[in-house]
Amino acid sequence: MLGPFNGKVGTVVGYELRGKYVMRDVGKKRTERPPSPAELANREKFADVQFWLKPLTDFLRVGFKDYAPKFEGFVAAKSYISKNAVRGEYPSFVIEPALALVSFGKLDPAITAGAVSESTNTLTFSWDGGRYVYDDRAMFLVYDIENGVAEFDTSATKRLFKKGTFTLTKNFSGREVHVYLAFVSEDRKNRSNSQYLGKVTIL
Repeated sequence: MLGPFNGKVGTVVGYELRGKYVMRDVGKKRTERPPSPAELANREKFADVQFWLKPLTDFLRVGFKDYAPKFEGFVAAKSYISKNAVRGEYPSFVIEPALALVSFGKLDPAITAGAVSESTNTLTFSWDGGRYVYDDRAMFLVYDIENGVAEFDTSATKRLFKKGTFTLTKNFSGREVHVYLAFVSEDRKNRSNSQYLGKVTIL
């Protein structure tokens, strides 16, 4: 009678949770109803953003780390982009690359920045301006949105060098890619907002 209770009796369910035995009410069964137009639109928007972000998952673990307490990485980026970078109406939503952030933080962004393809399957990034410390690093992201493929380096050259070359491991030659630049501290505790550098055709 006084021991742990497992199972269901009436409207009460007993079970073990993290080494402790607890009981809860089963609750009333939810009446199913067709989703409203707003619910359908919200589902579609989140699905589109999730699909867009999936190739960037590992980058986002660094870029959106510590976005908010218990809220970082892919989930945080998904929330930000859903609110700030989605345009159009259901069912034809579009994610605007120029409005999307792939990194979020308090470090200064560059005042000027750009990227060009000067040799086969490479990109040369350059930047200037903004406050930084000597061991801050640049983060490079190259995203072929049309084919759903991204390559990146979250610990590229030091920011103080103001330039870095990124060699792509897969063949991107002839493809039009979307390019982002951000900065991160050596200890990974701070980062900048990303900067969209536009579209570049890889040589």
